[in-house]
Amino acid sequence: MYYHAVKKRKPMELLQNTVILLTGFLLSEMLVSTGTHQRVIDYLLGRSGNNLNALLTAVLLLSYTLSIFISHTIVVISMIPVINRIVTIAQDEEERKSAASLLYLAVTYGTNTGGMASLTGSPQNLLAIALAELYKIENRTLITFVSWLGVGLPATLIQLFLGRSIILFTAKSFCTPSLFSSGRKVPCALPHKPLRLLTSNLILVSTLSGLQFFFKPEPVFLSLNLIDLCFVTYGALFLLVAFILPKKNGQTGVMLMNLIFFLLHLTGSPLIFFSRLFRELESRIGLSLKNIYRTLDLIFTFLFNSVWNRCFQEPITNLELPNTRAKLSINLILKDLPYVGITLVALTGAALYLLVTVWNVQTATTLENYHLTTIKSALLYAVEMFGNRYIRLISVVLLIIFASELLSNSALILLLAPLSTDLGAQTALPPIMMLLTITIAASSASMTPLASMANTIAFGSIKKVSLGIILLPGFIMNILAAIVVAAVFSLLSALIL
Repeated sequence: MYYHAVKKRKPMELLQNTVILLTGFLLSEMLVSTGTHQRVIDYLLGRSGNNLNALLTAVLLLSYTLSIFISHTIVVISMIPVINRIVTIAQDEEERKSAASLLYLAVTYGTNTGGMASLTGSPQNLLAIALAELYKIENRTLITFVSWLGVGLPATLIQLFLGRSIILFTAKSFCTPSLFSSGRKVPCALPHKPLRLLTSNLILVSTLSGLQFFFKPEPVFLSLNLIDLCFVTYGALFLLVAFILPKKNGQTGVMLMNLIFFLLHLTGSPLIFFSRLFRELESRIGLSLKNIYRTLDLIFTFLFNSVWNRCFQEPITNLELPNTRAKLSINLILKDLPYVGITLVALTGAALYLLVTVWNVQTATTLENYHLTTIKSALLYAVEMFGNRYIRLISVVLLIIFASELLSNSALILLLAPLSTDLGAQTALPPIMMLLTITIAASSASMTPLASMANTIAFGSIKKVSLGIILLPGFIMNILAAIVVAAVFSLLSALIL
């Protein structure tokens, strides 16, 4: 049955999530294009008082706060230019490696923890709600946007405090004096206007998501309800303002040029993807791939100008130059995407898909029953070794956390959701609390780059990250997260149910 759970997801919910992800990413690009991220970096470095601990704390809190409202994956992608810029300030190679690894820990732990704080902060949270309805789990109506936030916020703040302590303890072993230059000019205040733009968009998206969750309005046009139409209109207007409308008033005939420039780059995005991927791989592994990506660049330039010349009779010789006629330049956005990180995510997903496909030698129902029986037996055997039910719960949470270091978070939730009743009976948790425990545990892994999509993208895109530095703190975070998650849901079960 868990294979069919994903099929129950409504297309309009996917549409809304796509709009939120797209606009969140474009909003972050607008802030980068105006230099806001550089001003924030200067502010953080200046206000940290030549203190690495203060800088790490600021990045951790910023990532956590944004991820409560925006997808943690988008927050990571948005923070990558900030992190890479900070890393380049360090003058020594070892300092760069230390700074990159510590900032990687701060941004990934902050985003993953923030994503657990609110119902809309992570796709896994919404998946848990859908599974509770699918399996008709008792007391599922207790889960609302407000109740999740009421529990998630204090619980994740505890995890955030523990994670900060581990990161700062790890930072004691490293020295990065060149990050803090006494001659550096620091703005006296944050750039308020761009940050107000960010805040207003966050409030708008959060309000629309909350209205959709609480009221669930009926369709008014095709299968779209009023909130769906608001999301579609918001997304369309955002694309129009970002890429199509002239950057300056009074520019005539520019909208058509911006539109064709935008569409041609979208059409040629596969060529751009592989060209940029080979460039990144060349810089990372030292293997010369110039002939490949230069050939791809020439092909794209030829195809682009064959259309552009017909329309405007003026070839563009350098497609890496920004489109100064629009607020955002699509070619620069495509250029700066974390292609190695995206590729790692895609390869991981493809490997899991092939594993399931190759293994699927029986009918789906038989295979499903086989999986459930095997997983159920393994988990129940593991927990039955302990007499204390709280220790049993911690062991279950630990197994889920460390399993999600290598397996998809969503796949684990889908796999284990049918076992909520059996596992709850062994750990003294009601089924609904067990389902939520499984969900949060599957999102709590912090050790490896495969722990979450955010971790994978950050590891593939933040330069100089060292596995030797990040593994041990991540391992300790996993252990502490298991204790916190088990304690929170044991306490909730005793107080509420």
